[in-house]
Formats: sequence, C-alpha cells, structure tokens
Amino acid sequence: MWRKKNLLIVQEILRVIFNRLKQQDLGLLFAVITLIGIGLVVLYTVTSSNQTGISTTFQKQLLYGFIGVIFMGIAAIFSPRVHYTFAYLFYIVSCLLLLGVLLWGDETKGAARWIDLGLFSFQPSEPAKIALVLVLARYVTDKKYDPRKPLHIMGTIAVTFIPLTLVLLQPDLGTSIVFAAILLAMLVAIGTPFSYLLLMITPICAALASVNTIVLLIYIIVIILFAWGMHMRMGMLILLIIANLVISLGTPELWNQLKPYQKNRLISFVNPEADPKGSGYQVIQSKVAIGSGGFSGKGLGRGSQTQLKFLPEQHTDFIFSVIGEEFGLIGATGVLALLFWVVYRGFHAALRTKGKYSALICIGLSIIITVHIFINIGMTIGIMPVTGLPLPFLSYGGSFLWTIMISVGLILGVGRRWKEYTP
Repeated sequence: MWRKKNLLIVQEILRVIFNRLKQQDLGLLFAVITLIGIGLVVLYTVTSSNQTGISTTFQKQLLYGFIGVIFMGIAAIFSPRVHYTFAYLFYIVSCLLLLGVLLWGDETKGAARWIDLGLFSFQPSEPAKIALVLVLARYVTDKKYDPRKPLHIMGTIAVTFIPLTLVLLQPDLGTSIVFAAILLAMLVAIGTPFSYLLLMITPICAALASVNTIVLLIYIIVIILFAWGMHMRMGMLILLIIANLVISLGTPELWNQLKPYQKNRLISFVNPEADPKGSGYQVIQSKVAIGSGGFSGKGLGRGSQTQLKFLPEQHTDFIFSVIGEEFGLIGATGVLALLFWVVYRGFHAALRTKGKYSALICIGLSIIITVHIFINIGMTIGIMPVTGLPLPFLSYGGSFLWTIMISVGLILGVGRRWKEYTP
C-alpha cells in the first residue's frame, strides 16, 4: 500500500512537470542548455590540464550554470504583471548599486565594476540591464505617454541617462553601448517619429566624422540635405544641426578624457598592426586562431593558439576564437545558429504576446543578447573594438550568465502567458 501511494505521488509530480514543460518554449530551452554545455566543454579545455586537473574556473562556471538555471526557472514563474508592478523599484535599486560601485567597488585593470561580497564578486551593471528594460517598458506603456511628444521622449532618455552615466564613470564603454541600444530599440518599437531618432543617432556619426574637418563638413551638408528632403520642420532641422556641431566639437575633449587603455583599444580597432605586441595583440591572435581552424577545426584541446596561451582572455572575451580554432567553421556556425535561435525566439515571443509591456520587455531583453553577440564576435574578428562584452551563455562569469538566464526566464514567462493582456 505504501509503495503504491509513493508511486502515485511520483506519477503526479511527473505529470505536473510534463504539463509545465509542454507550456514552455522547448526549442529555446534546448538552445540555452546546449550553449551552456558547449561553454563548459570549451572552458574545461582552456583552463584544465592533466597536470593541474579540473580547474577552479571550470568548477565555478559549472556552479554558476546550475544557479543560472534555477534563476531562469524562478523568473519564468512570475507573470509580467509582477515585474511591471516593481519595475521602478528594481530600477532605483540598480542605480544605487551602480553608485555603490563608484564609492566602494573593487578596481581591476583601471576600472571599478565589482562589489566584493566575500565568497564571490558581484557586477551590478549586469542586472542593471534588465532593470533598464523593465523600467523603460513600464514608462512607455503609461496611458499618458505619447512618442510624438518631445517631452516624453526626453523622459525616456533621462531614465536611460542616469545608469548610463554611472556605468561610463566606472568606466565601462561596452555596457553603456548596451544601454544605448536598449533605449533605441524601445523608441523604435513604440513608433517614435523618424526625425527624433535621427536627432539621437546622427550626433554619434558626427563624433566619428570629427577626426577630419573636411569629412565633418561634408557629413553636416549631407545631413542637412537628407533632413530637408525628408521635409523636416525648420525648428527640428536647426536642433539637428546644433546637436551634431556640439558633439563634433566636443569629441576631441571627450577623447582626452578617455583612459589610456581605452584609447589604445580604439586605435587598435582602426589599425591592429599599429601596435602588434601591445593593444593590437589580442585582435591579431584572435584572427590567427579563427583562421587556423579552417573548415572542421583542429580538434578539442588541440588548438595551438589556445593551448600555448598565445590567445589572451580565451575563457572570457575571446572564447569564440577558441571555438573557431578547435571546431572550425562548422562549430562556429553551429554556435551562431544556436545564439540567433535564442534571439529569434525572444522576438517571436514579443510578436505573439497580446500585452504591450510584455512585448517590449521581450524586445529589450533580446536586444541585450543581440548586442552582446554582435560586439563580442565582431571584436574577435577585428570588425568591432575590444570593449570587454562577454558572449552570452559561453563566456566565463557569474553575474553576466545569471543576467542572461534571468532574461531568458522572463521571455519564457511571457511566452507561457501570451494570451494575457498587460498594460
């Protein structure tokens, strides 16, 4: 009788689990677990050996992955209505933590980004990405919000500007780019007029054009002609010109404020050969590693650039270079396919859900993953500057992995409740 009762309990538990799994996006879950598994395998090959045994780095990442899966499951449980209610609180707490980093954070390689909690270090800028997505989605879904009103647009910029500035002061250029991308994605998603988007984007181009006076003048003329052809209102056109001129004239001063290592990274991005043994070394070795992998790779644990430690930061920023060398074009393409499947499922959840807030958080969280993919892989092949952004699910690190797993959990939560109407 006792055995029969226990058997019935086990059957009921399995039935509940099976029913819950049927409600989840199993394709997304498979891609996420597979990517984490690949990351662990690669991490093992680059940090462990027969002499030293299993590395502490691998053991930590294994623990981070296990905790990350738990966080993902917890995040998937909550209805979007729950984090809609607490969005502003999450945002305030994240900003306070970012401020705390500036006051009490541990400095590493010239940047204060971590808070030491004893057993492990915590990077507040990672969960701040999720907090920014939630608060922007909450802010723009307010019934009074109108994307055609400049004052409301300025509100979204102000909400983003606070954490972005705190992150830049650390300094952390990579995360600030992610914040800016989240803002831009939100504004596009809610139907912000093109003229306002142009006003935000063109000053960045003006900063790049400011390296040469003639190039800058040509750029300003092109912008004026383009805006005129779009029948932009005179007031907006004047504001556009002023914004571009102010940014372009202020860029040299901003350049002088950059840390030496940041300047070197940007110079190496333009010309890695300028300092092949210094700032350009990472990119050069990364390109050599990926190129030497060929079509099918050299085999697991057989990459010369990786195993002989020519490739720096191979367990974090340049883990994709290891994949390219040891698994070749086939392996790298497979990893890219899994990564973009995760992104696709995120945007698919956004299109499917009936709630505006739910759709926006899926878009914002998917943008976080997308920007990390493009910048990380871009810097490994030399088409993006080295900004220190890790590769989702694969790079070593607890704070970032947990942030990405919570993001996936929130997307899964929206996917399960796609019929629910949220504000």
